[in-house]
Amino acid sequence: MAAPLPAAPSFADFAQDYRERFARAAQELDLAALERIAAVFSEARERGATVFFAGNGGSAAIANHSECDASKGTFQEGRPLLSRSLSSNTSLLTALGNDVSFEDVFAQQVRYFGKKGDVLVLVSSSGSSPNVLTACRAAREMGLLTVALVGFDGGALKQLADLCLHVPVRNYGIVEDCHQACIHVITQWLCELDRP
Repeated sequence: MAAPLPAAPSFADFAQDYRERFARAAQELDLAALERIAAVFSEARERGATVFFAGNGGSAAIANHSECDASKGTFQEGRPLLSRSLSSNTSLLTALGNDVSFEDVFAQQVRYFGKKGDVLVLVSSSGSSPNVLTACRAAREMGLLTVALVGFDGGALKQLADLCLHVPVRNYGIVEDCHQACIHVITQWLCELDRP
C-alpha cells in the first residue's frame, strides 16, 4: 500500500515561509553591485543616453514597469532618463518573432534603436534565455553597456554582461520580487538626487 502524501502546508505557514525567504534574499542583495548599476543609470541620464530593458515572461513585465519608473518616475525638468522596454511593443515583437526568429526579438531592436554609449538592462531569472543572450552579444558588439539582473545560478548571462546583480535563489517569484525592488531603489534614488 502506497504511503499517504504529505499534507499541504496551511496558507499561513506557506506565506510565512515565503516572507522569510524573500526577506533573507533582500537582506543578502549585493548593494555594491546595485550601486554600480545605479551609477550607470545616473551617468546615462547625464549624457542623454537611452537605457533599454528586455526580458521574457515575468521579466518582461519587470522590463515594462522599469521603463515607466525610469522615465516618469525619475523625471525632473530638463533632466529625463531616456528609457525604452524592448518587451513592450507586441506588434514589433511578434513581427520579429515570425519573420526573423524569436531568438532575435530583442537583438534586432537593439540594432534598430541602440547606439554606442546606451545601456541595455537584461532581466532574466535563469540567465539562460537565448533571446536575452543574443541581445547581450549584439549590444556589446555595438558598444552598449550591458547590465544583467539574474537569479538561480546566473546562467551564461552572469558572465556575458558587463555588470551583473545576481539573486542566488531558486524561486522565480522571489528573484522577480528582488529584481523589481532593485529597479525601485535605483529610480527612487535618481529622483532624490534632484530634490532641492
